[in-house]
Amino acid sequence: MTVPSFPQTAAAPGDSTGASVPRRELLLVLTVWFVLAAVLLYLAKENLSIPGLYYDEAIFGGMAKDFVTGHVHGQHLRGSETVDILGRPFPMFIQSYLGALKSWMFIPSFSLFGSSVPVLRLTNLFWGLLALAFFLIGAWRWLGLRTALLAGALLAFDPAYFFLAVLDWGAAIPSLFCRCVSFFLIVLWSQQRRNTYLFLAAVFAGLGFFNKVDFAVVLVAVGIAIACVYARRLPLRRNFVWSTALFCAGFALGAGRMLLRAPGVLALGMPAPAGNSSELVEKLRTLVATYDGSYFYRLMNFGGLFNKMYDEPSHAYSIFAFAFVIAFVALIGVALNRNSRNASKQTARVLLLATVLVTIGVLLVPGAVRIHHSVLVFPLPHLIVATAVSLLWEKFSTAGKFQRTIPTLIIAATALVLTSELFAIASTQKIIRATGGRGRWSESINTFCRENKDRADLRIVSLDWGFNEQLAFLTERPTLAEPFWNFQNLPPLPADPDCIYLVHPPEYSLFPFGPTYLRAAQKAGDQVEIRPYFDRQNHVSFYAIQFKE
Repeated sequence: MTVPSFPQTAAAPGDSTGASVPRRELLLVLTVWFVLAAVLLYLAKENLSIPGLYYDEAIFGGMAKDFVTGHVHGQHLRGSETVDILGRPFPMFIQSYLGALKSWMFIPSFSLFGSSVPVLRLTNLFWGLLALAFFLIGAWRWLGLRTALLAGALLAFDPAYFFLAVLDWGAAIPSLFCRCVSFFLIVLWSQQRRNTYLFLAAVFAGLGFFNKVDFAVVLVAVGIAIACVYARRLPLRRNFVWSTALFCAGFALGAGRMLLRAPGVLALGMPAPAGNSSELVEKLRTLVATYDGSYFYRLMNFGGLFNKMYDEPSHAYSIFAFAFVIAFVALIGVALNRNSRNASKQTARVLLLATVLVTIGVLLVPGAVRIHHSVLVFPLPHLIVATAVSLLWEKFSTAGKFQRTIPTLIIAATALVLTSELFAIASTQKIIRATGGRGRWSESINTFCRENKDRADLRIVSLDWGFNEQLAFLTERPTLAEPFWNFQNLPPLPADPDCIYLVHPPEYSLFPFGPTYLRAAQKAGDQVEIRPYFDRQNHVSFYAIQFKE
């Protein structure tokens, strides 16, 4: 079968001397991954407890906890779905477009270590680091050792990757994991022609789609890029049909029930106006902030207020965005240069085209305005930078006149980019440390849950979005309610002293009900106790309202 294949690093069969080189290189790749993992674990240790648990973090953990304990604590987000397995609620869907793959990833660690915020975030990080390992090995098999190690380091220290690996929401890390495993398996398949690899790559691609339907953007974009670049090297018709059928079977196995839901999910997205200029502006801002490393600083600075996070300049930037633009332009030159090696031109073309198509796809998807959408392009930008640097190194490292100067400058520039990424991470952690998390990310919700974790006599009612899932995950015995989803008018609050009502201050309210009830409680005088919960800078994160006996 003739298929598009990537350059192999493995030695020819029977070449025992050459065969030892890939083994040594693999050992080096794994050693570098271990060092990167150790550094990331060290950096992440303080963020295992701060900022506070976020609503979208908690829902995946809460449904996993329900299965592990066999007890449903509170009512989860509308649209979630479970199936009964041995009398336990096994999570299937978080929302109609969002499968429960991430919840499945939590189940083993919760079973072994219990359900807590540190365990939840360490589990996120574990899967993020595993994705990094598959990416490193796949890049090594495809593009060689130097490119793989540089791309891996650039991804590992990218603030977007780092903070999503710890504080993931939008199921970004399961998606990245599926992309990296599929990438690794496709590289193996292209080099060794084993259909098992193709089938498994399709299964993980299907799992990525099951995890969240926006994975389709990656599948379509990368598929088009490979087809365009390797159009002349497509397999023979019979083998092509067989390979396509095998891939479709694997994808169907991984995607499962999401395929049945996909038409309805896509139909729900269609009514969004294609020319929504405000949404496009927000997407472009998100894209820029993803590349320049400032997104999480902005998010934490405004406590999760997406509509305000660009109102002030960030104090955390990396220069990766500049490196990416320069590398992108350089690879355009390689892709169009007739004197470039054919393998280099093909690599440049597939990376550039896939990156452009994924980016355009995200911009076209209605509602895809947050960072967990914009990082669908990862790790392509890091491969682009690493590939451009490697080609530049190859060109000048053997040139007599520039044999030392250019490589020295390349090393210095690379070190500068990596240092700027670490600086952006440290600057973001500084503001998290100073506040403990503001607003919707405040650690005060964790404090409230610790205070009331075992109070079976208590009913806790969430009067706005941003409380219920944290309560479900962090408490055990109180009765929980989230009634505002069904509010038509504003019913009076029952004056039950065994009931605590939670509301945000106006600036953090998503729905208008909480501030209205808060004003009414403030006017009630001594009949009601209103307890504010503060962040570390004495800003109110939320209020607990309780009627007196």
